[in-house]
Amino acid sequence: MKNGNKLNINHFCLLSFANKIYVFGILLFFISTNSYTQVRKNISNQKNQIVERKSFFSNLKNSERNLKSDSTDSKHIENLISKVHSSIYCYSRNVKTYGEEPVCLFTNIQTLPILNDVEIKKDLIEMATLRIENQADLNYTIDLNLFSIFKSLKYIQIISTIPTTEEIITQMIRNDDSKYSVFFKIQNGDAE
Repeated sequence: MKNGNKLNINHFCLLSFANKIYVFGILLFFISTNSYTQVRKNISNQKNQIVERKSFFSNLKNSERNLKSDSTDSKHIENLISKVHSSIYCYSRNVKTYGEEPVCLFTNIQTLPILNDVEIKKDLIEMATLRIENQADLNYTIDLNLFSIFKSLKYIQIISTIPTTEEIITQMIRNDDSKYSVFFKIQNGDAE
């Protein structure tokens, strides 16, 4: 009888250990899912904010690091900014396309209202760079709905070549439905 009890106790301990592993696994799953969701929420919240470019990259890299994933959004965006890609330069009605499949659009704030009317390849544009070039440009609004014609657009970079502030740029933005990540750089005469 003693051996029978010993077998039942060992069997019970093994089941108990297996149950502990099972519960621990479920707990770990929920914690990691919650962590992943939180980091994705941080990235999404960053889309709601219009921040300076260095802060944008810092926040994005921190989110990627916290996620501990191979996500390379920050590297991809830096690549779009710093490397040569097929691009469209659209200033007023003067349009120049370089390359077969343009992924970048460069324009200025005065051209924004007529973007719908200009004949350009719109399907593959991932990043739009919008320039603020003179004091009068600060009186314009930047209606993000005007970018809806670009189906692949994810990022809008605003570059001001004149002195301004984050507050002024933020006040210029209209219809921000968080569809895009918007960030800015104030150059004040220095090179990009």
